[in-house]
Amino acid sequence: MRETLVDAGWGALVTLALSIFPFSSVVGGAVAANRHGGGYLRGLWLGTLAGVAAMAPLLVLFVPSLYIAGSLGFGIPPSSPGYGLFLGLVFVFFLAYTVGLSAFGGLGGAWARANTDWNLDPVRWL
Repeated sequence: MRETLVDAGWGALVTLALSIFPFSSVVGGAVAANRHGGGYLRGLWLGTLAGVAAMAPLLVLFVPSLYIAGSLGFGIPPSSPGYGLFLGLVFVFFLAYTVGLSAFGGLGGAWARANTDWNLDPVRWL
């Protein structure tokens, strides 16, 4: 169990480090699954876990930036009656983007471990 959490943590760290690039969640999920090994179901689980671990720090930055953007006139202003619905939809899309793409990357990492000789271990990069 500890090894699973460490590998998911590495995937979340890669997602956070590459978060300025689009689709960094896919890379983080792939790193977590490739580092741990196992089948496709385990890769899906590790990718999802890495996405959830990366989502918390990203939310700390995302929520205030969404409020500031709404105050500046982009999107729906915070005083609008539909602001709660808007926040709910944005959070669902954020969840699908971060956790869903990380789970997809976990499947890719499990495939890469089984079918190639690529070394996606982030410890090797440091």
